[in-house]
Amino acid sequence: MTAAARRLPVAWDGHPIQWEAFESDPFMCHINADGTSEAVPLDLCWHCGIRAEKVTAEGRVDIPNWPYRLVLRRCTRCGHDRVRNPLTGQEWDLDESDYGPSGSWEDAS
Repeated sequence: MTAAARRLPVAWDGHPIQWEAFESDPFMCHINADGTSEAVPLDLCWHCGIRAEKVTAEGRVDIPNWPYRLVLRRCTRCGHDRVRNPLTGQEWDLDESDYGPSGSWEDAS
């Protein structure tokens, strides 16, 4: 199964999410003073610790009178997801419970 084929949370704290298609993270390079360029090494995955490409999907959370978006980044090596709310700067690492029929819920413990 490819990283993009793995399921996504259907809801966020009880509110439906509409996900856009996955996009590859942009390729980064460093331009040297002599005009040559070098590829910037990929970041380590925050979960598996391996250098791997990431893919990103944006999600729109449907809350009446207060819609907002989430940005999900997925490691293409291990498939682990991290979600960020750009408005608040909060980030969450998802686990298997987040992909169930009731979606992702913040752990209150």
